[in-house]
Amino acid sequence: MTPTRPDAVAHLTGKLSDQPRPGGISLPGGGGKFHSDGSVQHWPGNTFICHIDRGSRAFEAIRALQEEIKRSQFNRFFTFLPPSSFHMTVFQGISPATRPGEGWPDGIAWPMERDTVSAEILNRIEHVKLSQTHRIRVIDLFAAHSLTVAGATEPEEDALRAERRVLGGATRMPQADFDSYVFHISLAYQIDWVSEPLAREIVAYSAQLSDHYRPLIGEITLGPVEFCRFDTMHHFEPLRELV
Repeated sequence: MTPTRPDAVAHLTGKLSDQPRPGGISLPGGGGKFHSDGSVQHWPGNTFICHIDRGSRAFEAIRALQEEIKRSQFNRFFTFLPPSSFHMTVFQGISPATRPGEGWPDGIAWPMERDTVSAEILNRIEHVKLSQTHRIRVIDLFAAHSLTVAGATEPEEDALRAERRVLGGATRMPQADFDSYVFHISLAYQIDWVSEPLAREIVAYSAQLSDHYRPLIGEITLGPVEFCRFDTMHHFEPLRELV
């Protein structure tokens, strides 16, 4: 069974968290991906992703969807990602929040500089070959900031899950949410919790946008998995394509 998202109202209101702000958001100097005013912060790491082809119909539709959210009454609760960064993560790498036993690569001393870890991971995946293309479909817009996606067909979903297992074995990076991970395309980050009535409005708005844009986006064809490094959530620099 394909993993599912949590309840969107509970997510938006913070009922699923014990933190004062949504994940990745901090006050200035707090070490988050973004400050509480939405400004992007230095957050170095690496990851395995598939970029969205900027020349595709799907990319243009996703960009139009994001623009509509930007123009909405709810825009003040989000900080938006540049379309050039649109991607789907296949397997998470390290970040400043990664700890031993929680995503940190086995056999590498912690802490360690990002580029040193990246060099070791490149060695570990030297002989890993994955599919050149991947086909996915949009399930819905979650909480006005993230597209929930899955393989375009059941075999495509199974293939993506198999690639996660290959990468997990090669990198030796244990992840507690490995089986429950939901494929998604982030359009923005929520920067503050909202009230329950407002959360319900955002969920209803998201459902309307889902129904309108799902057929416009259509099936999304992704290229190969790329091992990337990043300094912020605004840009992901490929280090190697796994083909």
